[in-house]
Amino acid sequence: MNWIKINHADLEAALNKPQLEILKAAELASPGRDISEDVIASVVSRIRAEISAGQINLLDADHSRIPPELKACALSLALEALQARLPDMPMPQPISKRADLARETLKRVAEGKLPVSRPICGIKTAQAKAASVVKSRRQNFSANTMEGL
Repeated sequence: MNWIKINHADLEAALNKPQLEILKAAELASPGRDISEDVIASVVSRIRAEISAGQINLLDADHSRIPPELKACALSLALEALQARLPDMPMPQPISKRADLARETLKRVAEGKLPVSRPICGIKTAQAKAASVVKSRRQNFSANTMEGL
């Protein structure tokens, strides 16, 4: 299955009107910097890290893509992050609740309990290396065995 990119339009569709107006005002106040793109990039990185931690899933070679079934998680976490940047508006309970549910889902992915769809161009995630135990033979040193050294 083809993984997806979360973009500005996806986030705008999830915002309510006051949030959208404040976001647009913040973006106009700092030209050249897209606050929503920064938040989206951060959330996508976190989701990919959680997928990688699970060690049962593959990652898309494109670092900006996530599985389509985690789109709601991404938007929930992005909304919470954007809301936290808006000092004029308190955090609404529904946004906080959805973000908590998204974190629980990502925790299950990271624990390897929830597989996600395989990307078309997948790469293996980092595998945890098993610790190797090395036993050494005890060396007995004495004047006779060390003679000549």
